[in-house]
Amino acid sequence: MATLKRFIANADETFRTVDANKELLASLYRITTHYPPVHTCSTGWKFEGFYNGPTSIAYLFYRLSQIFPDMEFKQQSLLDWAEAYLALGARRTKKDPSPNNCGITNETLAHLSLTAVMKRDINIVRQICSFAAYVNNLQLTSSDEWMYGRAGYLYFLRLCETLIKETQNPESSTATLLDKTVDNTITRILANPPPHYWHGKDYHGAAHGTIGMITQLVLTRPSIAVALHLMLELVLIRQFASGNFPATEGSHVDFLVQFCHGAPGINIALRSLLPHFSEKVRAKMEAAMKSADEEVWRRGLLSKNPCLCHGIPGNALALTEGGQERLLHFLSWMGTEELESRGWLAQEARDGEAAGLFTGEAGRAWVWGVVAGGWPRVLIGFNDI
Repeated sequence: MATLKRFIANADETFRTVDANKELLASLYRITTHYPPVHTCSTGWKFEGFYNGPTSIAYLFYRLSQIFPDMEFKQQSLLDWAEAYLALGARRTKKDPSPNNCGITNETLAHLSLTAVMKRDINIVRQICSFAAYVNNLQLTSSDEWMYGRAGYLYFLRLCETLIKETQNPESSTATLLDKTVDNTITRILANPPPHYWHGKDYHGAAHGTIGMITQLVLTRPSIAVALHLMLELVLIRQFASGNFPATEGSHVDFLVQFCHGAPGINIALRSLLPHFSEKVRAKMEAAMKSADEEVWRRGLLSKNPCLCHGIPGNALALTEGGQERLLHFLSWMGTEELESRGWLAQEARDGEAAGLFTGEAGRAWVWGVVAGGWPRVLIGFNDI
């Protein structure tokens, strides 16, 4: 194995393996030991919704508690840990979401939606819906992508729907308000015809681009897929011969192979979208996924610190072929031994984002949990609900 500038050459003739249960516990130990749910001068917390910060870690523990409902860690339930990290985020001054800051990184929406489902408080759902009038204002410059825009707002609304389904009559006033908010947000997104620009460029990928928007629209309202097949095909036809995808329209640069930009994020999205499109479109999707899978396998062992956004764990979830043996081989490159020998842990000790869900250790814990628990290869905060 030779470490190249961007990725570790995946050239082993025999598969490696790794103990996902053991690595999950090691990952949770590093989070709770080095980034405990307290605020100190050395912690350097950033409060960036489900992307990074204590609320993102709270969401990790909450979702892991659904995979492992009876699991205890350091003599506390996973929900207890979720509540501890959520309480840390509660001390953060909240700012109302805006049309350009309402996506998955928005701390206010993330904290409120997670509080709503954990406390089973439908009044908070109504508060989240109250932001829609400003977020969906037609007169304001705005964003529709997942990371900062309305597609991310749809994810929060979908999370709230899980609470309504558990606690409310579908005819209740809160259920009706949530349905209306979802519909109005979808209408507002579709009021901006493609191309959808972010920072002046037409992005294709999961974080800032078209495929991320399509994913949130369809998973929120599956019936809308029929109206989006042309938009989806416009992404598919951009695929490089390598199997990768360009980050932006018109780009001929083929080097970003990660969740945010490139084949991994698009593969993760396509896997969730596949059941909702016609047979004709599905055939194109499957062909694109097979080609993308080989590219992720070839160039997806990124030499950056392993995280969901641009590293091995996010890319591992994109693998569609080869079963568990192939997946564990891929993940062995982010096991504790590799983290230590490659200096990744030492580097993260100086990084304020080292524990975050999409930026560091919490993302690795999610992938270990998915594998250990036998869950589908879904990406928390993106296509897991």
